[in-house]
Amino acid sequence: MRESCRRWASRGLLLGAVLVLLAGCADEPPIRLGTNVFPGYEPLYLAREIGLLDADCVRLVEYVSATQVSTALANGAVDAVTVTLDEALLLASRGIDLRVVAVTDYSNGTDAVLGRGEVRTLADIAGRRVGVETTALGSYMLARTLAHAGLEESDVEIVGLELHEQEPAFAAGRIDAVVTFDPVRQRLVEAGASVLFDSRSIPGEIVDLIAVAADVATERTECLRGLVTAWHGALKHLRDAPEAARAAMQPRLGLEPEQIRVALDGLHFPSRAETARMLGGATPALAAVSRQVRDVMERSGILEDGHPESRLIDTALTDRLYQ
Repeated sequence: MRESCRRWASRGLLLGAVLVLLAGCADEPPIRLGTNVFPGYEPLYLAREIGLLDADCVRLVEYVSATQVSTALANGAVDAVTVTLDEALLLASRGIDLRVVAVTDYSNGTDAVLGRGEVRTLADIAGRRVGVETTALGSYMLARTLAHAGLEESDVEIVGLELHEQEPAFAAGRIDAVVTFDPVRQRLVEAGASVLFDSRSIPGEIVDLIAVAADVATERTECLRGLVTAWHGALKHLRDAPEAARAAMQPRLGLEPEQIRVALDGLHFPSRAETARMLGGATPALAAVSRQVRDVMERSGILEDGHPESRLIDTALTDRLYQ
């Protein structure tokens, strides 16, 4: 009888310990994921809209520009971000320890350089005022644009503009060209802007990611696995019910459903299996892309030469998230 009591007491202590542990987990705040308005990130909000994203695990925090997203991460206001690969490399070079948990999309035309009025070709930008978000993807796109045009940065007048400032500046004639992306790209094109250069000319270089602080990657694996599952669930909903999905995206993007279709057609969304191959295995495919992008950034002076490779890709983490 006493032995039986001791067994139940031991089980009671174990149960109590488990309950305390679970209570501690429940008390953890959600991962704060900073985003900016971009069609390639919109499936995150779609996942929340259709109930796939666990609010106790992940909370979406919206900013008006990629610059603000990066600043929020640097300041500790968010724990994770949606960023392009070049932005992630720039953050890593500033000492922010990040891990990639998802490749959301490849740009295939949705990022572009647009001209105003008589600026109709790449050659026309020489000596012109070019609006660009200089601390984010814009710097990389501008560097690739100038390289294709055979121009140097000194051949143009750079005007620093965050995304929400670009349309008013373009409309008012304060700039002659702009480095931008959807939904701004599509609205300006429909208003008469000329496409001078876009991401179709640099296939595979503009890659969008979800990246998290290294400590979050270590401590919140279950929540991150749920985030990955929610992301791919939203992509499935987009494939299965495209009209309903585009209608849900309309208020945030400020585009009509057909415009959203066009914007999404300018993106490639990797499948779960494709993403696992890009981030896992003996030679992750994203690592090769990362080296290529880093080389361009170093040659363009965006990153210092010889900066060591970051630890953005963690194959062990990939195995835990995509198994």
